[in-house]
Amino acid sequence: MENSNEPSTADPTHIATTPIATIWGKIREREDWTDEEREEVLDELYPADHRIIPYTKRFATLLILSTTIAAFGLISNSAAVVIGAMLVAPLMTPMLALAASLMYAQMKRFAGSLVLIVVGTAGAIATGWLVAKIAGGSLTSHLTPQLASRTAPSLLDLGIAVAAGLAGGYVLTHKGSSSSLPGVAIAVALVPPLATVGVALEVGDRTAAGGALLLYGTNLIAIVLSASIVMLVSGFVPDYIRQLAKGQIGLRLLPWGIALILIAMPLAAHTRDALINERFVRNVTDAVEEWDPQASLISIDAERNGDRGTVSMTVATTAEHQPAWKLAQAITMQHDVNIDLNINYQREITDASSTS
Repeated sequence: MENSNEPSTADPTHIATTPIATIWGKIREREDWTDEEREEVLDELYPADHRIIPYTKRFATLLILSTTIAAFGLISNSAAVVIGAMLVAPLMTPMLALAASLMYAQMKRFAGSLVLIVVGTAGAIATGWLVAKIAGGSLTSHLTPQLASRTAPSLLDLGIAVAAGLAGGYVLTHKGSSSSLPGVAIAVALVPPLATVGVALEVGDRTAAGGALLLYGTNLIAIVLSASIVMLVSGFVPDYIRQLAKGQIGLRLLPWGIALILIAMPLAAHTRDALINERFVRNVTDAVEEWDPQASLISIDAERNGDRGTVSMTVATTAEHQPAWKLAQAITMQHDVNIDLNINYQREITDASSTS
């Protein structure tokens, strides 16, 4: 029988004053796991016996198929096809296996999961390259929006990856939640960045390939770290292992935490550059309206790098167009940036007729 002197958990004042450690303790108590059940989950993530061979074959088959689907979807700029590839992709499973084996200090399973991820990563990149090669230069001569969107990761992508890792860990450690795992895979998008790396390498755009690989690395590190933390606090890792590994668990997580900090640095730089370019585009758009009120801006491609900006735009006008040098001068004077400006003019012509 519970002690009547203990405060009710329904009391909001009690919740507000409960120490964080006690709250995490209650989270751990939500799932009652037996050692047999834990081992079953671990075996599903990465079997440690003779089942590893059929498991590896299934993993390789699904990875090649999902990367092929993703590559074709990226090249054809089809978001629906890319989402379908995410549903087929098997990469989330060995990543969760890596996190679980890290917490349990099962080095054989950890090494096997790591090898599977590394080989799978290389295989997915090779598959993306091969699909782009088969598609031909006419289809891959430029990066589609679906491809380009995965070549400049930002801190937003890091936030998504952390949340996906927490969700993956939650699904794994809460019985009856496994149906949500495909949704987690869609949210974090592991295979599309790898397919993008392969396509970009075939096109010869190493900068884009590096950006896509950075996005994949961000997802991998954030998922393993955040899923490990959820497993630790949810009760999936039993208390006797926590006691035996006291002090060691922190050391196991430390390299992943350092890696996350290191990878956040280029992401922060990308985020800063994206914000600068977005502000620059807005400034140029405002300058166009002042430069020629009769002009309609059809498209604009603008990028700022330090004190110099490059702008290429297409405008339509019904009257005699204004010269480009006036716009370049206005942008330079108002925003303290030197401009390389290229304008493509299109004449708007209206023709109408009616009979009675």
